[in-house]
Amino acid sequence: MKLPNLKMKELIAIAAVAVLSFPVMYMTILFVTGHARLEFGPRDLDKREEDDLRIERQSDRLDSLAAMQSKSFQANQQKLKELEKEREKLIKQQEHVAIMQQELEAAKDELIAKKKEMEQLVQETSELEKKRIRQLAKVYGAMRAAEAARILETLDDDLLIKILTSINDDRQKAKIVAAISQAKASRISRKMGKTLSDL
Repeated sequence: MKLPNLKMKELIAIAAVAVLSFPVMYMTILFVTGHARLEFGPRDLDKREEDDLRIERQSDRLDSLAAMQSKSFQANQQKLKELEKEREKLIKQQEHVAIMQQELEAAKDELIAKKKEMEQLVQETSELEKKRIRQLAKVYGAMRAAEAARILETLDDDLLIKILTSINDDRQKAKIVAAISQAKASRISRKMGKTLSDL
């Protein structure tokens, strides 16, 4: 195939048409495939709409965060109220325990005082009983043995032993024991032996 002889002007014209038509063809392909589009009208309106949309999304996100924080805050407030009630309850219980401890201390002090008083009374009673037994021992020790034995035999064994051990005169003591009935004398002798061995 033989190429026609073209003049330089024609070649330049063909080249210029090819170079200038390429962008037009390229843009046409982009429009057809959907990779490019033509927009008419002010560009700022679309940008404003996008900004408004972005702000609305951010606002929705912030609102949901605020709602979550509000719920969390309310839950924390509720817990704080419950803790405060528990604290007040514990304070009342501590006050009650403190009052009970004071009452127990007072009762303990009162019991200690009563115990000392009772010990004092027992001591005084014991001293009075010893004094009374010494006086009885003096009286029975001064009496004739037979008369003393007749009276002493009517007493219970423990009191009789106390009186006999308080008589200082051993001879008088022996005479009185000899004058007492044999059963009672043997019983108190055994008890006196145990008392002396305990000493």
